[in-house]
Amino acid sequence: MKWQACVMRVAMAACVAVAATGAQAWSGDGHKTVGTLAAELIKGTPAEARVTALLGGLSLADAAVWGDCVKGIDPRRNYSYTVTGRYAECAVYEARPDLLAEMADFVRRIDLQCGTAEGNENCHKQAHYVNMPVQRSRYELGFTGTREYDLVGAARTAVKVLQGQPAPAAYNLKGPREALLMLVHFVGDLHQPLHVGSVYLDADGHPVDPEKSGFDASTHTIGGNRILKLVTADKPASIAEYAAGFRPPNLHTVWDDGSGPLGPTHVDAAWVAAAAKQPALAGEPSAWPELIFNDTLEQARVAFDGLEFSARQGQLWTVRLSEAYEARMLAIKREQLTRAGARLAQLLKAIFPD
Repeated sequence: MKWQACVMRVAMAACVAVAATGAQAWSGDGHKTVGTLAAELIKGTPAEARVTALLGGLSLADAAVWGDCVKGIDPRRNYSYTVTGRYAECAVYEARPDLLAEMADFVRRIDLQCGTAEGNENCHKQAHYVNMPVQRSRYELGFTGTREYDLVGAARTAVKVLQGQPAPAAYNLKGPREALLMLVHFVGDLHQPLHVGSVYLDADGHPVDPEKSGFDASTHTIGGNRILKLVTADKPASIAEYAAGFRPPNLHTVWDDGSGPLGPTHVDAAWVAAAAKQPALAGEPSAWPELIFNDTLEQARVAFDGLEFSARQGQLWTVRLSEAYEARMLAIKREQLTRAGARLAQLLKAIFPD
């Protein structure tokens, strides 16, 4: 879900607890757009029949938000669902006790089995992001931000299970239904630039390359979660004022927004046609998540390019976004959502050819 702020102690500085994977890529609307596009593109194919059978009454658009809705299961509260009514896109799951029980069972089986990342996250929360430095040009396990069970690894696992191959122990999936629910969501995440690449900043707000300087946790912006967007001149312009009550969005949240003209109700024939024109990826489907990641990493570099960041205050930086940047961001978001819908459909057709 969205990033969480803690009580801040201010003395020209501030402390904030930011959930590394708390951000919800594309928001519920954005993920539903991906599912809606893919559903249109697989109509009349064997893939549509297989997907329909596996989802058992859920639409592909509803399945696309499962990966975020399952975060509402709290292992500390006996694996109960604790966010009822908070996220409209999760209502379809909240209305059915059997679907909530399925979520709880999923989390219980993989909880902490793959080790912990920031915030002591369990496996399914680690799977939504990578945070690779934008200086890199490709995915390679071992680079800063990568883990065996990161976004690429999780999406690859989902593809393999759908192909009938076994999953790693940490992804003790019941079968293809869970793999499909994971894949539909993670393909969306793979196309959100700030779930793929991250900028690392020094105390003065200058980018650093942790592969060259060595990883320093104080430089980690967590995919832009620790970079506050300062809105206009009449809004508070310091983190001290942020602590006093103003709550500007962070850069990651701004990129997550897939609502309004990017939402599923705006998917029309022209948008579907544009998705249908997207070139197909080549090779083995289980290798596609890495190829998609490398493509999105280029957009992550664009997302941070040209921005001027403040000096670090506590664990936070600030940035102002120009109108030109906002317009460029909107265009990139639409293109990435289009690619996500197209590639999800392509993957499903490749996995279920007959």
